[in-house]
Amino acid sequence: MTTAVAGLSGRTLRFAEVVPSADGPALRRLGAADFDLDAERAVFETGDPEAIEAVAEALAAGLGGTAAEALVVAAHPTATTSFFSRLPVGLAPEARLGQIHQETALLADLAPTQAVRVRARSVRVEPAAGGDREWVHVVHVAEPVHARLSLLADALGVGGYDVADSTRAAAVVAGPGLALVVGAFRGHTEVAVAHDGTFLFGTHGPSTAPADTAYFALAALQQAGAEAGALDRLWVYGDDATNDRLDLTAEFVGAEAAWLDPFGPFRRRPDADAGELAAFAPVLGAAL
Repeated sequence: MTTAVAGLSGRTLRFAEVVPSADGPALRRLGAADFDLDAERAVFETGDPEAIEAVAEALAAGLGGTAAEALVVAAHPTATTSFFSRLPVGLAPEARLGQIHQETALLADLAPTQAVRVRARSVRVEPAAGGDREWVHVVHVAEPVHARLSLLADALGVGGYDVADSTRAAAVVAGPGLALVVGAFRGHTEVAVAHDGTFLFGTHGPSTAPADTAYFALAALQQAGAEAGALDRLWVYGDDATNDRLDLTAEFVGAEAAWLDPFGPFRRRPDADAGELAAFAPVLGAAL
């Protein structure tokens, strides 16, 4: 099935179209567009019509005519309500959904009368003294954001849209072994822990200080039940993934930071700077 993916990060839109082939997923189209306005903030916060129209036009120009049934939007966790819920294994479906909705309403500060739409994915089951617990990753966006994402899907002529968390998506392309994946941006830090490309845990925070980046990384490892000494790779992406930002994290986990390469599963790699290629990690991971 053809997949059309878009990712917004500040003033930049990145997009890709992925199609199935006999040898696995293949890239049909890949591109980026820069705007004078903060496109990410417009879609997920302010609703600026001029910026949203510019994003829609750029998507139509880059992915127009796609055979995809829906548009997948890779979103940073700072643009959504993104969290983990530890639920008792075997909880009835109605009770499970009710617990997720209750936690979402609390964290997103929703009124009791407001609709609660979530994307909840089971991540792993953890043995616990009082009974096994299921770690569920939950992503929520406000109703006005759903309306804006629907407009973007309409611009492509596809039937709908889905929201993918950027940390989870980056984990998918982390490759074999135990990996710590750090997205270092000028406005926030996002971290994922992955094992053989399977998402184990993710976290994020608004701070960009090197000490806080290291703290988020170590906290993610702890929540994933992983030891820093067992790490195989420290992968990085983002517009502020500098040595100054990441050296302390590398020192604490005992691994050298390297640019994440999200193009391995597609057997095609554009000729570009490694940092520019790493920036596509949320988009390409969301396509898989």
